[in-house]
Amino acid sequence: ENNSIFGPTRFANNNSMNDSLIIKSRLGMNLLSNAMSLYGYGHFTFKSNFHGYLYSRIVNNPELFDRYSGLPRDISRFGLNSGETDNSGISFENDWMIIQFGRGRQSWGSGNDIQLMLSENSCSYDHGMLDLDFGKLRVRYFHGYLETDSSSYSRYITGRGIEWNNKKNLIFGLSEIAIYSGQDRHMDFAYVNPISTHLEIELNDRQNDLGSDNGNGVWQCSFDYYNQRRLRISGNYLIDEFVIDKIQKDQGKGHGNGYSLKFVFSPIMNKTIYSSLYVSIISIGTNTFKHEDGRNNFVQRNKPLGWVNGSDTRELKIGINTISKLNKFFLDIEFGSLEIGEENILNQPYDGYDFYTSGKFPSGNIEKKIFLNTQMQLWIRNYFSILARLKMVKSSDERLVNEFKIGFDSYFPISIKI
Repeated sequence: ENNSIFGPTRFANNNSMNDSLIIKSRLGMNLLSNAMSLYGYGHFTFKSNFHGYLYSRIVNNPELFDRYSGLPRDISRFGLNSGETDNSGISFENDWMIIQFGRGRQSWGSGNDIQLMLSENSCSYDHGMLDLDFGKLRVRYFHGYLETDSSSYSRYITGRGIEWNNKKNLIFGLSEIAIYSGQDRHMDFAYVNPISTHLEIELNDRQNDLGSDNGNGVWQCSFDYYNQRRLRISGNYLIDEFVIDKIQKDQGKGHGNGYSLKFVFSPIMNKTIYSSLYVSIISIGTNTFKHEDGRNNFVQRNKPLGWVNGSDTRELKIGINTISKLNKFFLDIEFGSLEIGEENILNQPYDGYDFYTSGKFPSGNIEKKIFLNTQMQLWIRNYFSILARLKMVKSSDERLVNEFKIGFDSYFPISIKI
């Protein structure tokens, strides 16, 4: 019932809290080899429906942390030189509506770790969100600000989507994400309309910066299916450019698309242990997520808004994960291959494409990698756990990279009810 293409399951709220003010928070420290952070988390609920949340951290090296976008400073205190608020905001939520404004990220798509255009691994950004749940039908809209570059070009993001959920074992969804930009450009009220499309706005000159070169939209269809044999199939198909006109085909213009597919089989599921086997494949086209004007690429602070490996890539992997509630233990092992082309958006995040033509995929000289990733977490106490990660990568040039990290996560919880 709680599964959705609009991100992971939200914080569970207790509607029996009546008029109470509930505050749950924690202060903690995370140490993983050379990466150290101090963090604070807080969540409050008032009259069941009003919520606020905050997650901030201070780190010793921004490059060592995933999803981190804070800027390093020239000075440090106790070895820590950068800090940022990763998530913060306020919301109103009841059984059928969510209104939220703050900083965070959207993750749209079916399955775990196979999101294409928006994922949990991106840097956070300020945005407002409206979510309406009509039972089997659900819609979501958000509008946010990404960044402004040194040339005073401001970049914004907006998304709208709809999903159908039979509340048993099947979800199907359609969504659109658009990025628009311009020099000294303000938020465009044409995109504030939650029931509109990027193409209609742009082709009819309804935006506040006229022309068809100041925005970039992608469309995605997603499905999630679970059968009685404990097999889950999740998939996403994305369209950035779709060639229909004969003139474009004669000129050699190719499609800009991407897809992801994941099969998960869970042979062990009970109250004390959960174990699953999975296979996934992800493929994203050479020019997908790019635009003629690179300021409309699907990136923020030099990192992808979607899949962490960018574009012009193809990945196949298999894995197994186990969660033991009895032993308070989590283990995930995955093995796979990754192909990366020359035109990967990570190489030049804000460069536009020169020619949107079909050709070899992945493009140019392909970098091939074989990898083995292992991560483990063991809870010694309720508020203290040991972390370990092992990463082994063999590249096409026969280079072998081994990386082992070990550390801990410890925090002090604080709960207040007024």
